Amino acid sequence: MIHASDNQVYKKWLAAALIVALLLVTMALKPSSALAASAFTQTAASSYSAQSGIQLEASSEGGQNVAFIDNGDYLRFDGVDFGTGANAFNARVASNASGGAIEVRLGSLTGTLAATCTVPGTGGWQNWTTVTCSVSGNPTGVQTLFLKFTGGAGNLFNINWFRFNPSTPQTTGGDVVGKVFAGYQGWFNAAGDGSPNGGWIHWSKNSSAPGTGSNVNFDLYPDLREYSKLYQTNLQNLNNGQQAKLFSSYDQETVNKHFEWMQTYNIDGAALQRFGASASTSPDNWRTNRDSVAVKVKNAAETYGRKFYVMYDTSGMNASTWVNDIKYDWTNKIQSGMNLTSSSAYAKQNGKIVVNIWGIGFTDRPGTAAEAAGLIQWFKDQNVYVIGGVPTYWRTGVEDSKSGFLSVYQSFDMLSPWYVGRFSGEAGADHFKNNFMQQDLAMTNQLGIAYQPVLWPGFSWYNLHGGPQNQIPRLHGDFMWRQAYNVKSLGINTAYVAMFDEYDEGTAIAKAAENSSMIPANQYFLTLNADGVAVSSDFYLRLTGDINRMLKGQIPLTAQHPTSHQ
Repeated sequence: MIHASDNQVYKKWLAAALIVALLLVTMALKPSSALAASAFTQTAASSYSAQSGIQLEASSEGGQNVAFIDNGDYLRFDGVDFGTGANAFNARVASNASGGAIEVRLGSLTGTLAATCTVPGTGGWQNWTTVTCSVSGNPTGVQTLFLKFTGGAGNLFNINWFRFNPSTPQTTGGDVVGKVFAGYQGWFNAAGDGSPNGGWIHWSKNSSAPGTGSNVNFDLYPDLREYSKLYQTNLQNLNNGQQAKLFSSYDQETVNKHFEWMQTYNIDGAALQRFGASASTSPDNWRTNRDSVAVKVKNAAETYGRKFYVMYDTSGMNASTWVNDIKYDWTNKIQSGMNLTSSSAYAKQNGKIVVNIWGIGFTDRPGTAAEAAGLIQWFKDQNVYVIGGVPTYWRTGVEDSKSGFLSVYQSFDMLSPWYVGRFSGEAGADHFKNNFMQQDLAMTNQLGIAYQPVLWPGFSWYNLHGGPQNQIPRLHGDFMWRQAYNVKSLGINTAYVAMFDEYDEGTAIAKAAENSSMIPANQYFLTLNADGVAVSSDFYLRLTGDINRMLKGQIPLTAQHPTSHQ
């Protein structure tokens, strides 16, 4: 029984209990380390946890921006995960005044000053620009973030979003992280080159010489002026009157020339494409040719001081044997048969030899998640650094990615999502950066996995498969440079270029025909002036070299490429 005097005590106790319960619920809804937001994804400024002095308004770029910022105002963001560290801060800002500054502080409004970003006048409250500044102290882990605004009297500027860049990976002690590699096919043959293939491979749709009409298999015609060995085709003479000839990748002289170009134009190395891994011991001319070229790549890499690693492509492999085929090939061909991994030129990362497995998780490539996970672990058990050439949608398991593979992707040492053909134009490159690349980077950074974005100059396979000519235009280098600019703006210093010698699909950066005078008459071929600007045949090699310098911090980050067209 409760007495009247006790009833008041009970009511007070009940009220206090309710308050405590509400506090516990509120605390449960606060961000925690498990639910922390990545510092490396684009965060809307309007998504603050607390603020002082600001208002929101509709943004011309969508959503709401923070506006009416005065000196001393601030935003607070709880539970921001800096992972293993950040080295730069980016903010999307606009000002119809003279601007001001953003102080990035950690822990409290007067806490550690990690960065100060100057905001200029932009000529309008919705005239947006992105400012970037360096972050000191390499903040790590989950933090409370304050953005404190300083400046003169009156409204200073607006802010739409912000994002941090992860600390640049260490470039010492490894041949791949912090480097630019290009995919190397090495799959072209010509009749008379001595190859066991005994005919024209990849230049034509069958083993006979390419000729005017339907037997042409490649879009981009190479510039042949520096090759010491060439082979006569059935194509008409070039428009400059010279005979229409082509090179063979079977010749050591050809492979040497390609690696000489890599040395000359500042490309760190090559990912040697390896198709058709097999445990079969039956004689096979195609595999014999492929292995001979691999040894020539080793020789050339050693001669010209470049690095290389094997890149298995699982396309077309037998779904019931693909894992054992790769294991057998690696053990009996790559290591003991050709001794590739014992070469001084074979790439190492973190003290481990490197291999790339391309195609795991793609909807049109073989393998279950369990099989893929087992293969990756098999390589790791041999102290191999394993790169994964994975689908574009690897994080979400949709579109080009099988579902249920996320844990497999996370088991790689480095991830290289495939981007070729996924977008076009500079606007497309920007969209891809904002909607794919920065999220890829954020997840790999949180997982402690290295990230190797794919860069490509353009795309065209009219002669190979039909469709539009010059399908994804190169824009005389602007398209590829924009991709590289976006990569560097995210703080990334590693890249894979697709491809060095892929003349079939028009993605080659190796020397190519500058204009119609350098291609056979009466046959369509893509030339480097297709976008209306004349560029030299070595332009994309020089552009790649400048991309490498920019990623390494040897030249400034600039929106326009510094590479001359001639």
